[in-house]
Amino acid sequence: MTPAAALGTVLLAYLPAAISPGPNFVLIAHTAAAGSRRAAVAVALGVVAAGGLLAAVAVFGLGALLAREPWLAVGLRIVCGAYLAWLGVRLWLTANRPESAPPAARGNAFRRGVLSNLTNPKAAAFFGSVLTAALPPTEPAAVKAAAVALIVAASAAWHLSVALLFSSPSTQRWYARAKPALNRVVGTILLALGVTLAITP
Repeated sequence: MTPAAALGTVLLAYLPAAISPGPNFVLIAHTAAAGSRRAAVAVALGVVAAGGLLAAVAVFGLGALLAREPWLAVGLRIVCGAYLAWLGVRLWLTANRPESAPPAARGNAFRRGVLSNLTNPKAAAFFGSVLTAALPPTEPAAVKAAAVALIVAASAAWHLSVALLFSSPSTQRWYARAKPALNRVVGTILLALGVTLAITP
């Protein structure tokens, strides 16, 4: 596979994972919906920084470890798949409940973004399985570094867009009305992705 093809594969694999709503999306959207654009941008930057770290660890070390220990890759896939499925079911069950997550304060918004992504099993599922499959350990270091940079750029573009979009009053009103239906759609997608991830070799 050529470097361009490898990077294209990484980008195509990453974009659906990035834009599918999850804990990071919820944290950024809630912070922005509370009317704090600066805090939402800080949360987004924290998510981006943590994603870059996870990507670097995956392509420069975790991939080789998983290649040597196949059972670890299987266990990670099953655990992360089960968690995604559980998130999907939970979204369905709580679709009509009012939002209750507090906004992040400016002083710790960046740290909350970092912790949200570092402890996000959805991120672990992507970086630990999908990314390492799309970018095997045999790829040159330069291609791996370019892949990490590409992921950081795509992550920044998406998460900062969410922070800016959800801080507008019109979007806040629309999201409040559409939340039950959106949660059910996203919950179904997460459930399907989780089951697929857990049972696919």
